[in-house]
Amino acid sequence: MAKKSKAKNAASTADARDGKRIKSIGAPDASKARTIVFVHGIANKPPPDVLKLQWDKALLGFDLGERSRMAYWVNRERHGAPLGPELDPDEVAALAPKSSVGTFSVNTVSKPEMNPEAEAAMARISKELGAHTSAPGFSAKILPLPGFARDWVARAVTSWWLEDVHDFLFVEERRKVMRDSLISRLSSGGGPFVIVAHSQGTMIAYDVLSNWSGPPIEVDLLVTVGSPLGLTEVQDQLKPLTKQKKLATPPMVKRWENFAASGDPVALDKELKGDYKPNAKGVEVNDHKGVKNPVKSNAHSGIGYLSLKEVRDVVLQAINTSLFQPVAEFTIAKNLNRDMTTKDDGVRHRVLIELQDQKPLPHLHVLTDGLKAGADTGFVSLEESRKSVVAWIRQQAIHALGIKVKAKGPTDEQLKAIDDEVHLEALNAYVSANLTRSEVERLSATMRNASVFRIFKNSTKAIHLKESTNTIQAHTAHLGYQAKGQRINWAVLDSGVDWGHEHFGNIKDGTCVINKVFECSLRSDEPAPVDFATLKPKKGAPGWDGNGHGSHVAGIIAGGVERLGIAAIAPSANLWCYKVLDDQGEGGDSKIIKALDHIYKTNDGAPSLRIHGVNLSLGGPFDAEVFGCGDTPLCKSLRKLWRQGVVVVVSAGNEGIVQIPGVGTLSMDLSIGDPANLDECIVVGSVHATKPHLYGVSYFSSRGPTADGRAKPDIVAPGEKILSCLAGGRGTTEGELYTRMSGTSMAAPHISGVAACFLSARREFIGFPEKVKTRMMEHATDLARDRMHQGAGLVNLVKMLINS
Repeated sequence: MAKKSKAKNAASTADARDGKRIKSIGAPDASKARTIVFVHGIANKPPPDVLKLQWDKALLGFDLGERSRMAYWVNRERHGAPLGPELDPDEVAALAPKSSVGTFSVNTVSKPEMNPEAEAAMARISKELGAHTSAPGFSAKILPLPGFARDWVARAVTSWWLEDVHDFLFVEERRKVMRDSLISRLSSGGGPFVIVAHSQGTMIAYDVLSNWSGPPIEVDLLVTVGSPLGLTEVQDQLKPLTKQKKLATPPMVKRWENFAASGDPVALDKELKGDYKPNAKGVEVNDHKGVKNPVKSNAHSGIGYLSLKEVRDVVLQAINTSLFQPVAEFTIAKNLNRDMTTKDDGVRHRVLIELQDQKPLPHLHVLTDGLKAGADTGFVSLEESRKSVVAWIRQQAIHALGIKVKAKGPTDEQLKAIDDEVHLEALNAYVSANLTRSEVERLSATMRNASVFRIFKNSTKAIHLKESTNTIQAHTAHLGYQAKGQRINWAVLDSGVDWGHEHFGNIKDGTCVINKVFECSLRSDEPAPVDFATLKPKKGAPGWDGNGHGSHVAGIIAGGVERLGIAAIAPSANLWCYKVLDDQGEGGDSKIIKALDHIYKTNDGAPSLRIHGVNLSLGGPFDAEVFGCGDTPLCKSLRKLWRQGVVVVVSAGNEGIVQIPGVGTLSMDLSIGDPANLDECIVVGSVHATKPHLYGVSYFSSRGPTADGRAKPDIVAPGEKILSCLAGGRGTTEGELYTRMSGTSMAAPHISGVAACFLSARREFIGFPEKVKTRMMEHATDLARDRMHQGAGLVNLVKMLINS
């Protein structure tokens, strides 16, 4: 028998290596629960995102992201401002002034006022609690706690607990708020669910599940901790609320585990099994009586309950563990999930939906929501994915806005109104829109692995502004090599451009270096071309630079005023200006990607590159929990351009220093943001404009390495007090036409100008951005600073040309 058993085990192991019998070796089951929903209990709490993170970490040790939701119902009128994140919400009362222990009395409930029926019921609940808590030896036998903890029990049960219980049982308005907090977290889909409820949250969960009338849901596990569901008077009130003569396990619940800690003053009746009959499927409550809450000062602590191994074990048995990992497959990004958790459900969030373009492989069926082995493989049409997602969003908006649509569908006017309301933009590989939390969750639940791959926060990017030609040898290159950027087209993605500025030349006589202007900051699926030859350059005009940053950046790359002796780095280069940032210098990823898609399509439809390079003097923070370095939607679009042959230049950022209150100014490594952490681009740090060897790297310039350990920036260029175009500047003098600005925003266009000059003199390198980057770095001037600060050193155009 032993030999036979050993042979069988060996066969199972071999099958496992061949990808068979996945479940037989304990692999995750894709049919198990996908989402944990928390329902909190009494009293004040931290903000919902903080509380959710505390419960995530107490239960499984890390931020669960989209894998958990918090049904949040705190009465802010009663409790005021949320608690701080540094406080355990279940223990904060222990910090209050001490008071003596007495019997629990309904008289301490001060608000709201109760009608006679409610007052009588609450008195009976108070009496039931008091029968336990005022009994001889209560402090030593039932609550063997120190004095301050017994004080907490008195305050919690008489003041907080009874007030909130009263609200739920007798105040319809407040009961609806509590019910809706859970209903909204379940009705948006994402199941099967595990519901973990604490204290009064167990009453809310039981009531909602027993009265459920929404879309069908699966509750694989209900976990109740520190529950008052065993109190006779609570049960008496729940019966009419749930329309039951005999309370039973809610019909959709497949398993119910109840935990009651020794000394918990709320879970005084620790056995629910005799009070709740099995449901139609035979599911009855399983009681865990007398567990030890690890929070010694508060046996009712919800965080304490969640940290129990017994609780964790039953949850782990119910969930699809492949999805509940610190690094796991996801549809909704963690930073978006955190933002949505902090806001009410009606608030709209700017999201960027990455479209599905490949069908999941059959061997990944465990990780992809139960797709069967042998599922079709191959590509999905981006166009079809885009149409499906756009149609879905519009349908949700029609319902949310109450728009009456005829049988043949919405009119063009209605579609425009809908798209404007939700700021819908259908890009190439993405769809951008403003959606509510429920809409995002429903979109994920209904369209993941079909038309939707990922849902990201539509992150804001801002200008890298902190407040030369000779330094980088550009003037010498102009004279000796005629390398002025002629016949090179460079895209500038920024806050627009002042096409009427003398620096850019005259449109009418054909000397203007601005070739094209596009408006991308407004809602549209495609960049809107601007007829700047006939349009007056003024505030409010499409493509016009109402911020000043874009004109300053563009002016560093190309143009000049000969009579003033001012020339850009590549004075003869042609500019394609895309307004992707608003007049405050901010814009979402979707606006930038819209421009990048247009550049890609423009090149893709031409026999040779029409746009040779792109400058992005902008960026934002990078969240390593959500993305791999260089893997954000913006980085993916830039990588696509780089591989097409376009030179991509990005400013490093101005996060080289931070101000710490009470500490002072600190110099920060690991401050490279997004998209500067992309490998397939040239990332530019800043140095002093005229004395780079003396002053070195600018104090504000962001430093490497990247979060995944790569050296950045790649190179440095002048970025301090750089003279360039003043948007709206008119007149004859330098002071009327130009201004000085500082930042890596100013350093990046120096590199764009150098690259344009180099390509104009060495045209064989057009379409090979990696070779341009290599030569730029190999022939830079070493400033003898740290590699993570200066990159390869200061760019040197003459050395690039001599050695190529």
